[in-house]
Amino acid sequence: MDDHSETIQKSAVDSDELSKFTESYASFNRIINSLQRKYIDLKEDFSAQNQQLAEANKKLVDLTRRNLSATRFLNGLLTSLAVGVISIDRNGHITHFNPAASVILGIPPKEPLNREYREVIPRGTPADANAVRTIETGREFEAIERIVETADGSKVHLSVSTAILTDKDGNPAGAVEVLHDLTKMKKMEQEIVRLNTLAALGEMAATIAHEVRNPLAGISGFASLLERDFDEDDPRRRSVQKILAGVNSLNETVATLLNYTRFEEVNRTDVDLKSFLEDVTHQYRSDNSARLAKTSFEIIPPQPPAESKLNLALDKVLFRQILFNLFGNAVEAFHGEGSISVTYCKLSRQAAVERHADRLLLGVDETVIEVAVADSGPGIPPENIENIFAPFFTTRRRGNGLGLAVAMKVMKAHGGEIVADNGPEGGSVFTLLIPVRM
Repeated sequence: MDDHSETIQKSAVDSDELSKFTESYASFNRIINSLQRKYIDLKEDFSAQNQQLAEANKKLVDLTRRNLSATRFLNGLLTSLAVGVISIDRNGHITHFNPAASVILGIPPKEPLNREYREVIPRGTPADANAVRTIETGREFEAIERIVETADGSKVHLSVSTAILTDKDGNPAGAVEVLHDLTKMKKMEQEIVRLNTLAALGEMAATIAHEVRNPLAGISGFASLLERDFDEDDPRRRSVQKILAGVNSLNETVATLLNYTRFEEVNRTDVDLKSFLEDVTHQYRSDNSARLAKTSFEIIPPQPPAESKLNLALDKVLFRQILFNLFGNAVEAFHGEGSISVTYCKLSRQAAVERHADRLLLGVDETVIEVAVADSGPGIPPENIENIFAPFFTTRRRGNGLGLAVAMKVMKAHGGEIVADNGPEGGSVFTLLIPVRM
């Protein structure tokens, strides 16, 4: 083959390779263009999705903010409620326990959280009126009265209502229990019953007293006329004087009885107890200076001294009458020669419950101030202690048996109590129990 033919053949080969390269390049351009279009489309999709995501994030943030606001509002509401609220999950674990429930049941606020209900909350009576029973049976309770004994030993009267909590699909997710403290209401109901009974007895006693007083006035009048008609040395005159003395004694008893049946209106004022006791003691000594020549008084404040300043609300006039009566009884018991001591203190909640839960129905936020009047006399015969506050019960030769009954009446009007006992070293001790807020 000559050189010309080889040149032609080589040109044909080069042309064919160039054609293939051109076609490959065109194909590559088409691929690049396609990728560019897909990139542009993908970029547009990304921008659209990014915008949608930004809008979704904005809505999520707004929704979260609203949820946080609603959560804060609900938590604030539950915290400020005066009723106890306890919520549990479907397994009986406590998920919420508000401050009111803590105060009512005497349990620290955070202690019950995430613990089983039955491990922490007292059973009470009836035992099945609670949130756990509701989640187990599906039965909801409404205003069921339940009595619970708290950790400090006091009994709390509750009104219990429960309801089932559901999730978004309507399935049971837990239960909530609402507690209303009825302790003070029960105390008021008992006091109303007692006052109604006393009112009925008082009305009857007042009627009888008036019926007795009328003929006594006639007896006294005729006896006075007889006394005037007899000479000084006439023995019949002495008999008439005995009649007059008896009539006067009966009149005093009737007057005391009418005073006992009268409704005591309590006018409370704020009192510094230490100053009040000092003033009452000083006044009693001043009014009976001759009689108390051989009697010593002592006021013993609580320890430590920082706790000696106690303020409370009471009727100063009525309390002065009580203390005067106790002082008088003591002086007569040791015949004017002896000692009287007055101690006072504010008990802790636990001590108040342990000592006086059987006498006083204390609220969950109440304790007791004790004022004890002790004397060095012979004490109270054990067989008389139970009856010593009963109307007309007396061991005194000239007593009418209403002084301590009136004292008890005044204490009851203050929501308190008075207790009589003998001291460990002899003598009697009368303790005034005054409920106060902690």
